[in-house]
Amino acid sequence: MANEDEVKSTVDRAVDQGRKMADQAEKSVKDTYEGAREYAQGIDVVDFVRREPWLALALAGAIGFFIAGMMRPSSGRVR
Repeated sequence: MANEDEVKSTVDRAVDQGRKMADQAEKSVKDTYEGAREYAQGIDVVDFVRREPWLALALAGAIGFFIAGMMRPSSGRVR
């Protein structure tokens, strides 16, 4: 019986630590999202594209390449 209590106690502590870590991760993601959103609100995209069209085009291509690379592993194809 003592071993069962010890195992239960260990599992309970692990679950509590996991919840704390999940809460911290959630807070970190929310803070990062809010910071990125505030930063993005200050950017005038139309003005940037007018001033730097080639840079905007290169940036759009890089973002597209990055997103395509992220989606490729989840497409379900086997090579």
